[in-house]
Amino acid sequence: MYLADLHVHTSVSDCSMTAEAVLQKAKEAGLTHLAFTDHDTTQQAWEHVRLAEKYGIHAVVGVEMSAYDYERNRKVHILGYRYQRTEHIEAIGRKTLEKRNANCLRQISILNTLGYRVPVEEVQKLAGTCIYKQHILDYLVRTGQSQELFGKIYQPVFKNAGPCDFDIEYPDALEAVRAIKADGGLAVLAHPGQLGNFPMIPALVQAGLDGIEYNHPSHDPENRKKVKEAAKTCGLLLTGGSDFHGRYEKTVSHLGEYPAPESSEKILFG
Repeated sequence: MYLADLHVHTSVSDCSMTAEAVLQKAKEAGLTHLAFTDHDTTQQAWEHVRLAEKYGIHAVVGVEMSAYDYERNRKVHILGYRYQRTEHIEAIGRKTLEKRNANCLRQISILNTLGYRVPVEEVQKLAGTCIYKQHILDYLVRTGQSQELFGKIYQPVFKNAGPCDFDIEYPDALEAVRAIKADGGLAVLAHPGQLGNFPMIPALVQAGLDGIEYNHPSHDPENRKKVKEAAKTCGLLLTGGSDFHGRYEKTVSHLGEYPAPESSEKILFG
């Protein structure tokens, strides 16, 4: 028997905890298998696999690529597992991280004009590969300028057409799938219920999609039913994970709470 969580982030991207701290919690939760899926980077992927061995946990290399469905104007997240190389993933991911970092620097500049005190160098100390919105929000909390991460500042400033409510241009989701496949990996559509990605599945399958995320905090019974139907129709494997971000998420999920089903064995064991 095994207990696997195939959607976990670390401080390399937008989780509040280091890989080692995550592994400590994973061990306490009884996890036997885990995939670190930091956003748009494979940095430290193999180091994390080796680190997991110290805790008696079998880890596989992973990534979560931020992408877009330009036909339907929707964000799409593509998980990649067991890649053998990183050339194609990194070529796309590096550009996304550069754009995201520039986007957050612009948000910091605006916050400073609004009267907040947000030194770039202090926020950078909280960040891994690049600055994320969560790092800015965390700095505001740490310095007493906000009561909570997703509190009163978040909605009027970062959402609802607020002064910092703007985003970047993402790579095409089909390109993300092809990049993972070109690097010898398995490509999985993440939480399609959360982002409304079900209509794109046939095109993603043509690009090489291997699976769909079934268990996820955002998926209700209806979403899971639709995932199962799509997987059966298209011959795709099912995965699952907590999408763990530590404190850097509005609704806290726990490691192992949304386990990978048996059809994830191709990812777990190759």
